[in-house]
Amino acid sequence: MKNNFHLKYFSTRNMKHQLIHLFIFAVIIPVFSISCILVFFNYQRTITHYKDLVYSQEKLIYSTMVSTSLHLHSVYETVVSQPELQELLCTDDLNFDSAKVTGEQASFFDDILEGTAMISSLQLYAPKECMKNVEPNKYIMPFTKELKKSKWYQKSSEISGNFWSSDIRIGQNDVNYWELHYCCRIPLPKKQTYAVLVMSVSNDYLRSLISNEHYKFYINVNNEPVFISSDRHYEGEEFPFEQEMEQGHSYTGNFSLFKQKVIGSLSTNKLYYSSDKMHILVADMTAINTTKHLSIYLSLIIGVTLFLSAIINFLYASYFSSRINTLRLAMSKVSNNDYEIIDNMQGDDELTATFHDMKVMVNKLKAAEAKIYEAQIREQMITNQQQQMELKLLANQINPHFLYNTLESIRMKAFVEGNKDVANAIKLLSKSMRYVLSNTQTSSTTLDKELDYVSTYLAIQKLRFGSRINYDIQIDQSLSPAQYQILPMLLQPIVENAVSHGLEDMEEHGHIVLKIRPKKQRTLLSFAVFDNGSGLSREELLTVITHLDTPVKNSEHGIGLYNINNRIRLFYGAEYGITIRSKKNFGTCVNLTIPLHNIMEENL
Repeated sequence: MKNNFHLKYFSTRNMKHQLIHLFIFAVIIPVFSISCILVFFNYQRTITHYKDLVYSQEKLIYSTMVSTSLHLHSVYETVVSQPELQELLCTDDLNFDSAKVTGEQASFFDDILEGTAMISSLQLYAPKECMKNVEPNKYIMPFTKELKKSKWYQKSSEISGNFWSSDIRIGQNDVNYWELHYCCRIPLPKKQTYAVLVMSVSNDYLRSLISNEHYKFYINVNNEPVFISSDRHYEGEEFPFEQEMEQGHSYTGNFSLFKQKVIGSLSTNKLYYSSDKMHILVADMTAINTTKHLSIYLSLIIGVTLFLSAIINFLYASYFSSRINTLRLAMSKVSNNDYEIIDNMQGDDELTATFHDMKVMVNKLKAAEAKIYEAQIREQMITNQQQQMELKLLANQINPHFLYNTLESIRMKAFVEGNKDVANAIKLLSKSMRYVLSNTQTSSTTLDKELDYVSTYLAIQKLRFGSRINYDIQIDQSLSPAQYQILPMLLQPIVENAVSHGLEDMEEHGHIVLKIRPKKQRTLLSFAVFDNGSGLSREELLTVITHLDTPVKNSEHGIGLYNINNRIRLFYGAEYGITIRSKKNFGTCVNLTIPLHNIMEENL
């Protein structure tokens, strides 16, 4: 009985109600349920899409600030390495040519400002007792009573390292605006005191790199006011959120910003070469409203479609029911021996044919009353086709070409302004980044491309450190690098390790040698990276070798060699990997061995 409930339900209702109920149960309810699910998932997917975009924008801003901080620190290292500056501030020699040295230092600072677009101003402040040899100029100035009241001076007296600070600056027409300053202590050992180098970051430079009309952004350092924002009127105000996140953490999601629901990304990051924290907030002010409007429009489209379908179904059910009633009344008259049937059935379908068949039957009954014909009524169920709507959201990705074009624009600007060193450095950086991005998802590359990447990296380091770093790449004459495959980005971390750790304490004449040669009857490919740095003691070497198989916990150091060794063993096998030899005050040699894969021989 229960299995026949639906048959009993439909059989007790007329055809019009059956069609309407069938449309409700077979079309309206399923389509409405599926539409609700689609609208919900579309809403979630759109929100996720906006979260990804705002997170990417926040990371773009962070990478810009990181590159800015690294460049400013390199400027600081250049300044602090000037022996003439120490002599100018500390010498007691009466025959010292102060005017000449002061002019040379001023020209040196002029070159820095002209070649560095990110620096809006640069001053070196020193105690008054160190200023007796300094001729009046716009770069080297004494500490004054007013300066000693400033926030950055007080902070420089409390800590010995470099730090970041934001403060008000008076611009043209006495307009006040906020700037970020990188303050660096320069020790003056002969005078047992210090000077402070203050470099101000150009807000116009930062805005040219991070501004985007679709996003609001707010950046501050530590708990200081916002020093740059998409809303210039907000600069100098408190950061919109409490900065309670741990360094290196970020949160992307829904925020309430100025009493408005937004999608944003908030991160707290440590700035390089200092203990300061930078807080970045990026918000899309229209994302939630746009997503809601999109969901409403989608719901309206589905509702209007269902409403029009319901009207069409109702009209058809009424039309179909009226024709059945006409046929039923005619058959009722025939059953009562009333054969005077009016032909008012219109159309050209099964019902019309049935009505005409009935008329033939009536005519035959009139001609031969002995014959009784059974009237057969054929009914066909008319199925309604439901339209399925599918929306495809195109997820925009950061086109790497945007990054390349931006770097090329900066390089050409530096080249036009005559700073060929900066132009060359940007060219090398762009080339290096292009290789990294193009090989992120690949499992192999050719040896010549990897060596070109290593050469580019070493060239960049040579630009940074000058005579501190020299290098030599030696390739066995029997090898043709273009014919061999290796894992991408396998050699550069080892070379970088030699630069950052091996030559860390060397002030000049540092040397790195990379040797590539085949071994064991050309079945193995050997790489040897040697540096003439400070080397490792037995205990230190044993620790490094131990951590080739086990990563260092809770440390950012020692992971690079572990990752490379682990990649080699996972890809090539456990018999391959890294070996290290080192001697204190002599240098370190890292050997890497992998199988020799000849592309040309494999293709034959």
